[in-house]
Amino acid sequence: MSLAQPINVYSMSTRAGKYGALFIGLVLMAAFMFELFRKLRLHPIQYGLVGLSIALFFLLLLALSEKFAFWMAYAGAATASVGLLAVYFSAVLGGWRRGASFGGFVALLYGALYGLLASESNALLLGALLIFGMLATLMLVTRKVDWYALSRRTDAAPVAATGTATAA
Repeated sequence: MSLAQPINVYSMSTRAGKYGALFIGLVLMAAFMFELFRKLRLHPIQYGLVGLSIALFFLLLLALSEKFAFWMAYAGAATASVGLLAVYFSAVLGGWRRGASFGGFVALLYGALYGLLASESNALLLGALLIFGMLATLMLVTRKVDWYALSRRTDAAPVAATGTATAA
């Protein structure tokens, strides 16, 4: 005989928060990939706002889980976060499709995080596999990127419409 313990919303929120830094890093890496492959420029403040919006998810999760069942709190906080990021990135990335695809990626990450939280006995294994998969994908997608060329491109002075370099 074993006793089943009810789910403690604080322990679930704490477990979610432990994945917070990783989660923020994955979302920021996705933003960087959009910047890299779409040849867009994102400002460090924009990265900061994205990081803050993801961090706010964990606060929303805790606050909502005090009033609602954990799954409802998680769904509400995740929906709010994905919606905010999708709308924001629609403007930042220059189109609603790009914003929606970024939002879809973040929604997929939230689904994976919920899966990690729901499977207590396999959370470490699933988390390690998720991290490995994301790193492997990142490495494979960027294996032909000339990182030195990217840094030279950002150091160059912008060119005006007449074809001459503008003064800084």
